[in-house]
Amino acid sequence: MSFLRKIPFLFLLLVVAPVAVSAVYYYSHASPQYVTEAHYIIRGNDKNPSDVLGMLTGIPGSSTSSVDSLIAQDYILSRDFLNKTKQRLNIREMYAGHGIDWWASLRPDLFSSLIDSNETVSEEALLAYWKNNIIDVIYDSNSGITTLEVMAFKPEDTVKVTKAVLAGVDSFVNSLSSKSRTDALHAAELETSIAKKELDTIRAKIARFGAKEQVVVPEQRVLADEGIVTALRRQLVSAEAELSRLNSFMQPTSMEVRVAKNKVVTLKRQIAKQRSVSKRKGKKVTRVIQKTSIFQSELLFAEKVYLTALSSLRIAKLEVSRKQRYLDIIVHPQLPDESLKPEKLMSILSVFFISFMLWGIISLLFATVKDHIGWV
Repeated sequence: MSFLRKIPFLFLLLVVAPVAVSAVYYYSHASPQYVTEAHYIIRGNDKNPSDVLGMLTGIPGSSTSSVDSLIAQDYILSRDFLNKTKQRLNIREMYAGHGIDWWASLRPDLFSSLIDSNETVSEEALLAYWKNNIIDVIYDSNSGITTLEVMAFKPEDTVKVTKAVLAGVDSFVNSLSSKSRTDALHAAELETSIAKKELDTIRAKIARFGAKEQVVVPEQRVLADEGIVTALRRQLVSAEAELSRLNSFMQPTSMEVRVAKNKVVTLKRQIAKQRSVSKRKGKKVTRVIQKTSIFQSELLFAEKVYLTALSSLRIAKLEVSRKQRYLDIIVHPQLPDESLKPEKLMSILSVFFISFMLWGIISLLFATVKDHIGWV
């Protein structure tokens, strides 16, 4: 048989047959695939610092919300998120249940199915199906809005899966800063505890020092000693005046004059003794005053540190009790009333163009081989 007689067969085999099979599949066996979408934005209640480079170049910098949105997008497509979603929904039953065509359903690969008909879908295959067929996440960096598209073979399943995904994202964004806030709270509690111990230690030290020195206010001891000396001086002045009066009209050897002289001498001795005692006490009181002044400075500093730690603890507790991230749903998922996938006509045309190109390449190869070996 000549090469010209083989061309119609190759065309039928490589072009007509695949197009016919695809047309039969898409219009008779392909399960309708419904799609719904939701729009959301992640925002925080913290203010971002000014982006100086963005102000100079006109290129906006990465805000906290955009970073959170990208993190959430990556999390949605992760195995961890899929495992948590499976706790709420039976993903395998939704996408591998009865009535769904084999080609579009969640299934093992063809080779594994031929070897073992009871082969189950692995977790890796489920994750690949989740990312490639079920979920599509599109983030718009200009508006900060994320579009979530979900495909299912039943209209109500699209809404169920979308709501489960949004609930998982909401829980995730709330936990983004929970660890840092909890760590800040623990650090504030530890700082407050240390400051309280330091304050109690200084107060106890002051109390022990006051009990040891047996004085509450050292200045009072100085004033008391000065008061004794002043009183003795007044008595001395009065005694000297009395002695002078007696000397004016009595003999020096008289009893009254001798008594007055003894009183003056005694008062002078008492004053000298009291001055000596006050001098010794003055040194001790000066040391006590200096020590007390140091204690008071330490106490004042410890009280300020403790008050600052208390303020930080209150702020940390307030931050822990307050939400730091918010998931605002702009467009809620709606129940689809028409299947959008598969796109039957476009799919058949794609099969036709691919088959036609394949037929052209193979025909060209046949022609090249014929010319090379002289096949007639």
